[in-house]
Amino acid sequence: MTAQSAPHVNGLDRPSIAVVTCGPQMEIALSTPLLAVDSLVRLGGVSPRSTLVLAAVDLLVEDAGIEPSDIGRIVVSRGPGSFTGIRAGLATAMGLAAATGAACTAYDSLLMLAARCAVGGSVWAAQPGRRSEVYARRFDLTGEGPPVGCSDIEILPVSALGDRGPWVAAEPLDLGAIQMAVPVRSSAEALLRLCRLGVQSDRVEPLYVEGPPIHSPASGKHRE
Repeated sequence: MTAQSAPHVNGLDRPSIAVVTCGPQMEIALSTPLLAVDSLVRLGGVSPRSTLVLAAVDLLVEDAGIEPSDIGRIVVSRGPGSFTGIRAGLATAMGLAAATGAACTAYDSLLMLAARCAVGGSVWAAQPGRRSEVYARRFDLTGEGPPVGCSDIEILPVSALGDRGPWVAAEPLDLGAIQMAVPVRSSAEALLRLCRLGVQSDRVEPLYVEGPPIHSPASGKHRE
């Protein structure tokens, strides 16, 4: 995968597609000046197959009454999160960008989660990790602009999250009995919001906090 920095983002003046595949569920959203609100497809399956992403994009494009060539930007989450989901999402987003001539923009998934929340206070964002752990980061939400990271990305056991919060995460991720924030938008809609706010794109490449799982060729068993 060839990774390049996307050009500076300045709003969404053309139809744009957001792709989220690095968490417990898959989301595809479409923003277009022709619609008053964003359109959203959310799938709860465990396999972020590119065929499902493309089918969702086709559905959203047909519903909006536009052509694929009208799409001006593909926005994708780049991790941290599911290794398989990160790779599938980025590869599909870059393929869509190449096919439609759209620009490709990427944001880290923890910033994306924080952008799901309303302005005010702070929030901890969590993405699923390994061994009952999460990738976590705290964000300041006090300004009218995008969330501002207030810490480095940490790897935390789910059992140790109670002394921090509130938390925001994808709905299927079970963090136990802790204080949760109430999101006002989906993850895919949050990616589109970051674009509208003019947030600079990250490099369009995976963001891995730790190395991929290792499997023994002989036994097929997972090793850490």
